[in-house]
Amino acid sequence: MKALVLSGGGLFGAWQAGAWSVLAERFEPDLIVGASIGSLNGYLIACGVDPEELISIWRNPAFRRLQELEKTLQGWMQHYSLRRPLAVTVTDILTMKAWIARDEEITWRHLAASCAVPLAMPQVKIGGRWCTDGGLLAPLPVWAAVELGATEIEGLQVLGKFPSPLLGPLVAAFRGVAGKSDTVPTGVDLRVREPRELLGDLKSTLWGTQMDVERWIQQGIEDAQGW
Repeated sequence: MKALVLSGGGLFGAWQAGAWSVLAERFEPDLIVGASIGSLNGYLIACGVDPEELISIWRNPAFRRLQELEKTLQGWMQHYSLRRPLAVTVTDILTMKAWIARDEEITWRHLAASCAVPLAMPQVKIGGRWCTDGGLLAPLPVWAAVELGATEIEGLQVLGKFPSPLLGPLVAAFRGVAGKSDTVPTGVDLRVREPRELLGDLKSTLWGTQMDVERWIQQGIEDAQGW
């Protein structure tokens, strides 16, 4: 089973859109797995949105308005429908455990919860439990793809290095204690693709400009052409 795994990273997800426009020509996944912003890119790709349209969505300034995310996702659910298997990761706040939502059970709430960055986005209640960012414990949810049977994985990781020298060590320590293991079992072929250079600082992951988005898309294209 081939899987495309998309990491969290806020507006850095524009890089994934650019990279996918190249990668899509030579990699056809059987399963798509996403965390945080990767769940949104993953949902659109799983619904059959072609790379050009995905980039167009990213270029729309309305997509960057965090306060309109709920409305955007509800619109997507009415307009798009899944055409291939999709899994998104969400974190239970009470237990601090990550869980997987799959295919038809995925609603706009699951996508919103997967993107619910603590202290920056509203937390989301699903089935009586409060949920938060799906990338909190593991920004690139390779663990979920492996759990679902993937044996060949292409991972688009925009946060190989946490974009804050002050918070980076704290985040790494937290994930070391509570995070999901990134150990890949024998027999799984994993290729993790990352930007050739840092895309920006922590602030720009949530409040990047139109110029930033264009630059990240183009960098994703150029990076993927060199893989």
